[in-house]
Amino acid sequence: MALIFKKGWNEARKDYVKKYGKYQAFLDTLTESLIVGAFRNARNHFSDHWVLEFIDIATNPGRVEQVSIEQGSHQPEDLTGGGFCLHFTGRDNSGYAFHFYIIQNLDGTPRIIEISYRENGQTVNDYRR
Repeated sequence: MALIFKKGWNEARKDYVKKYGKYQAFLDTLTESLIVGAFRNARNHFSDHWVLEFIDIATNPGRVEQVSIEQGSHQPEDLTGGGFCLHFTGRDNSGYAFHFYIIQNLDGTPRIIEISYRENGQTVNDYRR
């Protein structure tokens, strides 16, 4: 597995806290092992090629490429059906930023429900199926 956690990934960014104030919601209970588990649980539930590649690199011990987690859950996002989710940010081996939108399973573990990235100036969203 070539999933790297960048230094400070699990700390609230002071510039975000200052800029967004109460809108900033950093979940400090999200751990490396919970994120790894969320990626393992996400296997076979998404369809976009680059999303699948990121998940495979993050969970496959035979891969030599690296992907990273840069920032833990830090921003609430509205859900269409009501409520909210949080997202954390990762980066693939080509430098593209990915946003992983999570909700909480009944056992408290995170579940990735959507993954987005930007390509050619457009946002690409892949939803859990």
